[in-house]
Amino acid sequence: MHHDNHTEQAVCDASQSSLALPFEVRPLSATAHGASICTGIGSHLASVEPLKESRLRNVSELDLAAYDKSEFTQSMVKNIMSRMFSAFDVKQLGYLTSDKVEEMCRYLGRDMSEDEVRQMMQDISTMDWHVTFDRFWAWWCSHPVSSHGSCLSMVSADFAVPYHQQQLLTREEGEVHTPSYRVHYYFRDMETGEERQVSPWHDIPLYVRDLVRTKPETQPVNRYNFVCEIPKWTRAKFEIATGEPFNPIKQDMKDGVPRFYKHGDMMWNYGALPQTWESTEVLSEVGVGGDNDPVDAVEIGMTQFRTGQVVAVKVLGVLGMIDDGQMDWKVICISHGDPVCRFLKNIQDVPKFLPGCLDAIREWFRVYKICQGGVENKFAFDGEFKDKAYTMKVIDEAHHMWRRLRKINQKEKL
Repeated sequence: MHHDNHTEQAVCDASQSSLALPFEVRPLSATAHGASICTGIGSHLASVEPLKESRLRNVSELDLAAYDKSEFTQSMVKNIMSRMFSAFDVKQLGYLTSDKVEEMCRYLGRDMSEDEVRQMMQDISTMDWHVTFDRFWAWWCSHPVSSHGSCLSMVSADFAVPYHQQQLLTREEGEVHTPSYRVHYYFRDMETGEERQVSPWHDIPLYVRDLVRTKPETQPVNRYNFVCEIPKWTRAKFEIATGEPFNPIKQDMKDGVPRFYKHGDMMWNYGALPQTWESTEVLSEVGVGGDNDPVDAVEIGMTQFRTGQVVAVKVLGVLGMIDDGQMDWKVICISHGDPVCRFLKNIQDVPKFLPGCLDAIREWFRVYKICQGGVENKFAFDGEFKDKAYTMKVIDEAHHMWRRLRKINQKEKL
């Protein structure tokens, strides 16, 4: 099958709408893609620098539509800041507490000492230590960000208005099952119709942020983005090309020959969690390092997804596979759109509603290399599936490793 005409497909269901903030961090491979837009804060608009990597967590830069402007007026900046303020005001109380104001400032790249925070709150808070947007904006304008050595980042096709996730598109290139085949990712500007290439590894957020929260702010929401590489009931070994610009999905090759699982079809949707990385230098509690790839995930629902499709999933547990002396976590998850999802709260629930599923997953990964002349894979914890809480810790640590990887890469480019 040859794709002369590039086909586009929405990679996320419309129901998976998210909350994101109107700022974006330049991806590792996108520094040369598009010019940087400078904007200012306060009476004199400041020059633009990237947001700090430590503020990436729980932020979905692909959850706002592209809004292409060559420059930003102070009125536009105020509107964006108002949206940011509202995003941190999760309960929509009309004000932020001191800890939330400090968190928002850190996200914007302005780290402040305890004394600076205390002085700021004395200047702008009410008797109840509440801060309204008008008070915050007045303070922000009177304290230019440039004086703190860091400021807001607005890069290329900046996001400023909400969108539906159908705007994230894939486009196939080349002939399938050949070395030239790729699945690329693009984001479409709703106003202009223009498209900008993005990375499924670096640009798609790990955490799905909902527009309307149904749980208290302090209670974590179990919604992660899952990038499908290998659809269930197929055996072509597709994977995110971590070494290529924008990390398209390609078929793994050996000596120019496309690889397939000789053991048989993958019985589940198999893929990866974006914005994660398993460092070879960080040892797990069983004493082995990672495999230098994003964290793998096995989606156990009923629907067969497409290669490249992005789906919001619920994390249930994890299997610690040791492959060639490296830790290769297999996160067990299920699509939030699956009819069984609401019955599964933790890994212990899976055998009740999907009997035999976990045993089949462990056995498949244990023996799939044998028919190719390989050996059985080993498992940490005697093959025990760890529960949801443990899995979230694994994912969180892999997300921190990914952030450090980006930070190191950016320093090397300077």
